[in-house]
Amino acid sequence: MTTQAKTNKTTKANTAKAQAAKVEAFQETVETAAKASQDAMQDGFEKAVASAGEFGTHVKANTEALVESFTIAGKGVEAINTEATTFAKTTLENGVATAQAFAGAKSLQEMVELQTNFAKSTMDAYLGELTTLTGLTTGLVKDTTKPINDRAQLVVELVQNQN
Repeated sequence: MTTQAKTNKTTKANTAKAQAAKVEAFQETVETAAKASQDAMQDGFEKAVASAGEFGTHVKANTEALVESFTIAGKGVEAINTEATTFAKTTLENGVATAQAFAGAKSLQEMVELQTNFAKSTMDAYLGELTTLTGLTTGLVKDTTKPINDRAQLVVELVQNQN
């Protein structure tokens, strides 16, 4: 074999080795990229599953807060109704008692005094009842919104902590 033929054979062998090395390097790059992609997808899937679990927990807690809020509202409305009914009954009884007193009045002066006293006591009772109902209503709004406000505050804190 001639020197030229040997050189050509050596060059071809070196070229084949270089191409094989390039193919092997390319395969390693593809395998590394595939592994990184697979790891990223697995990590993303695990985070998505964890987030779904957290979401379910938050939905359950929010629902429980709403139920608690509605329960408090129901009891508060019941208390307000009881108070209003008691006031109406007392006012009616006082009106009947005043009407009976009118019937037994001996003079016009006595009727005027009865009417004046009835009007004054009725107005005082009304203002007292208004104060009581205002207090009950204010407390009801505060108590009813507390569970929902607590959940909203928790969500705000979670969002702030994630940023």
